[in-house]
Amino acid sequence: MSLLFTDITKGKRLSLKDVKLPEEELKKEIAITPTKERELPPTAEEIAYSNLVAINPLIAELVDRLNLVSSTTGKRIKKVNLQPEIDIKPQLLTLAERILEQSKSYSKEEILKRIKEATNVNQERAERGFTLLITAGAVEQIINQDLYYLGGSTPF
Repeated sequence: MSLLFTDITKGKRLSLKDVKLPEEELKKEIAITPTKERELPPTAEEIAYSNLVAINPLIAELVDRLNLVSSTTGKRIKKVNLQPEIDIKPQLLTLAERILEQSKSYSKEEILKRIKEATNVNQERAERGFTLLITAGAVEQIINQDLYYLGGSTPF
């Protein structure tokens, strides 16, 4: 109980007059050159969002006002340019013609398997390539089905 009634103003005060802070060590500044991040191909979600915004630009305003985010990443969905770079498109068309037959439909898994076999890449890279093939129009989807076919041909 005696501690509760102690008057701290009557006690001895400590002085910080002789206290010295340690000198900061000289830091070697390493010259870091900013590297340009390589852009990944757009996801299916970004492509769908961009297509919707192309049809009705008010959708972008609605997404902004409601602070809607991606269901997979939790971040804002960005609008992507749906037109692929001109120099990539011929390569994608050539790849699509090499791995797919005309007038035949394929599942996504079959196309991914064919991309991996033809180009010797891993699953993630094959999926990015698949997205690029769709964006470039080299591969098209059959409406209301999970089947794809070579662009410009007839699906069966």
